Amino acid sequence: MARAMKSIKVEEVMSKNPKLVSGDLTVEEGARILKNQGISTLIIEEDGKPVGIVTDRDFVVKVIAEGLPPDTKLKEIMSSPIIMIPYNEHLSDAAKIMSRRRIRKLPVIKGNKIVGILSENDITRISPDLIALAQEYANIHTSSEEEKRAHEYVAGKCEVCGQFSLRLTMHNGMLVCPECLDSME
Repeated sequence: MARAMKSIKVEEVMSKNPKLVSGDLTVEEGARILKNQGISTLIIEEDGKPVGIVTDRDFVVKVIAEGLPPDTKLKEIMSSPIIMIPYNEHLSDAAKIMSRRRIRKLPVIKGNKIVGILSENDITRISPDLIALAQEYANIHTSSEEEKRAHEYVAGKCEVCGQFSLRLTMHNGMLVCPECLDSME
């Protein structure tokens, strides 16, 4: 590969235009959307805000393996809160977050909007060894300085002001929006 992995940004590799759906859809309806659109991830939204994520693996592990009926709502099987990464982060940092969090799909944000999904497959298509290196890195390095370098955000309500934000970060054991974080520092 001509370019160093450190120079490749998440937005260059991610799948664009993620599918946002209501959590009130059934797992049968959700599975049909995945099949018909040839995708593997649904972002669950409520009142126009992302509140969870459902992947093709969730259908196997949470629905089929548990024997849930087809009319189960997506909001019952979604993972929440959503861990996300800014579009302009380095691919190697995304791989570290995915490895540390043990997730295979990472929604990508630009401003206050989810603009894509980065998957392990997207990363391995560019660099087959990057996921393994990130796993090894996560096992060795746990310093707070290294973790601060890769920005990772969570969607949800700020534990200080109660407002919804796509950019919550952990501060003193609380999920805090950027505005409240600024006032705390």
